[in-house]
Amino acid sequence: MITFDYSPTVYWLIGYILAAAIVLATYKKTIPYSVWLVGGIALLFVMRLPVIVFNRELNPDESQMLSHAITLFQDPVYWRSVDGTTIGPLDIYWLVIPRLFGFEINYTSGRFMGLISSAGALLFLFFALKNWFGEKVARISWLAPLFLLSFTQEVDFVHYSSEQIPVLLLAICVWFLSRLTGNLGQIRWNAYWLGFVAGAIPFAKLQAVPQALILVLGGLFYCYQFLKSRNGYLPTLTLLLGGITFPLLALIWMLAFGVFQDMIDFYLLGNAVYADGKGFLEIPAQFHTIFRLAPDFEVFTYVLIVPIILGVIQIFGPVVRKSSNLTLRFILLFSVLGSIYAVTKSGNDFIHYLNFCIIPWTMLAAFGLKPIEKWALSIPVALLVWFAAVDGVGYLRERRLNNFDSVHARTLAQSPVVQELNKYRKEKDYMVVWGWQCTYYVEAQLAEGTAENHTERSIFDLPVREIYRKRFMSDLARTRPAFILDAVGKNSFWVQDKKTQGIGSYPALIKYVSDNYKYIGDFDGTDLYVRSDRAVLSQ
Repeated sequence: MITFDYSPTVYWLIGYILAAAIVLATYKKTIPYSVWLVGGIALLFVMRLPVIVFNRELNPDESQMLSHAITLFQDPVYWRSVDGTTIGPLDIYWLVIPRLFGFEINYTSGRFMGLISSAGALLFLFFALKNWFGEKVARISWLAPLFLLSFTQEVDFVHYSSEQIPVLLLAICVWFLSRLTGNLGQIRWNAYWLGFVAGAIPFAKLQAVPQALILVLGGLFYCYQFLKSRNGYLPTLTLLLGGITFPLLALIWMLAFGVFQDMIDFYLLGNAVYADGKGFLEIPAQFHTIFRLAPDFEVFTYVLIVPIILGVIQIFGPVVRKSSNLTLRFILLFSVLGSIYAVTKSGNDFIHYLNFCIIPWTMLAAFGLKPIEKWALSIPVALLVWFAAVDGVGYLRERRLNNFDSVHARTLAQSPVVQELNKYRKEKDYMVVWGWQCTYYVEAQLAEGTAENHTERSIFDLPVREIYRKRFMSDLARTRPAFILDAVGKNSFWVQDKKTQGIGSYPALIKYVSDNYKYIGDFDGTDLYVRSDRAVLSQ
């Protein structure tokens, strides 16, 4: 596998030459848009390859989701073997796919699947822009998100995040909606698949549901306005039918495996506990705080600001009495507002939430691009110049272009505690980590012995703590994990007070461990317990 050091100068130069060629080809009618699109997606893959081969954790969420994927390959029933807390099953099942082809589930495979999601979202976005605004505007406006996702090295936009699958699904919805409102293909089938994909979004991430609802409402509004004069209510019914299809199939699946109540308790109610965002009046300040934490996204917004403003003016300008025009204005305005709501709802300042804004920003800018089309290409060029300037300054100051040096980092590292437990392990063992350090699961390539792979909800004094603890102990009895690790301390995210938050703080758990496990030792701040029968056999 290819390796990148801190300054792969020739490789970076190739990326910028490819970007310049794509810019020059934007107005070339002799170059089919299909060829031009392939070049754009190739640029995305070229510039994201350095972070893909960097096989180390960039964000705790990555290890959380990857360890769930490792577990699902061994026990594929979500909400029985795996609880993604605020993350839905589609995000995790997506990560299992490389393992089906014989590849290890690790940070490289996870980011590769994330890159496929981003590439897919960009493609569906382009086709939607083309359907609504024409090929020329679509080409120009599409370059901005392409350059952002290709050249940014901000961690929250390049690691595998739980927003990438929902954004892909939202992009597919936008595409079906553009086909519906543009009368492309059979209206009923476009309506059905719009509803179907939108109905799947809650099972990727509930945070994306407001945006999905806006797209569905736009579809319903169009069906009603455009077809009522023709007594054509079938598209409306097919859209609604599509919307309930996926949830109905999921319900049948949950009832068959007996995890429906778990979904209610640990997904719906769990999200309610997590989503304690501020009131509507405080949303602007909350969004501004997150916005200022992402310089690349800031510049992406600023270079689009003129067409965005022109788009807003057109939305509130004179109305052309066509249902498609009214629908489009509704979609553009409320998609932007819905994305801001999605970013701020949880009350957390997580930059990767801004992924929800990329498509709405681009669509609104495309809507306002027509009056300035003659010089519109300078907008994505300005963004490209920004990235070139940042890279140039980094190279002059530190001889550094790449933030993800993969020399000696292409394979998984192993923490001291993982190295020790490998002496006792067998195939298809389960492991439990008390605290928050999901990296251990990925490094050990062991399935989780409890559905909750980070146990802060069983540690903190929350209203739901007892139900989480009850499930935790039940899972221990079900899987009989070979290893239990107490990671509370310096190696744990959020929970670090060993005395009040470690295994010893939960009487039922420490009794279970004392009765069934042998203490092996402290390995760089993490306590290792091996099941007694396994410890004896390994001596």
